[in-house]
Amino acid sequence: MVENLEIFEVELAAPNLVVVPLGSTLQFQYSNVQVESNKVLRLFDAPDIKNVIIDLSRVDYLDSIIIGSLIRLLQRARQTGGQAVFCNACENMQNILKCIKVGTLWPLFDTREEALTAVTATS
Repeated sequence: MVENLEIFEVELAAPNLVVVPLGSTLQFQYSNVQVESNKVLRLFDAPDIKNVIIDLSRVDYLDSIIIGSLIRLLQRARQTGGQAVFCNACENMQNILKCIKVGTLWPLFDTREEALTAVTATS
């Protein structure tokens, strides 16, 4: 199931949740970012959702508000016993993730297929 929201595209394929950010907060109203982020976070309330894959293929920059929303998702996956990973980051996004040290907490894979394989293997 694919759900197109304004800020995130979401794909549900139990036990995986794939989240694709569609831009930085500068393109959206702050309140919409918070509302949508909370909607995506609530998807973890479903018992069959365990892992989250953040696919960065549609962005080359994310600001702290969107990154904060994504980190909440990654933490929720960990809290519920699942895996959390990033994939498809361009060079600029890779540099941002390194600068904020997110890469030390959650792995980054070159492709979505590699990310899916990694979370499936450890689930």
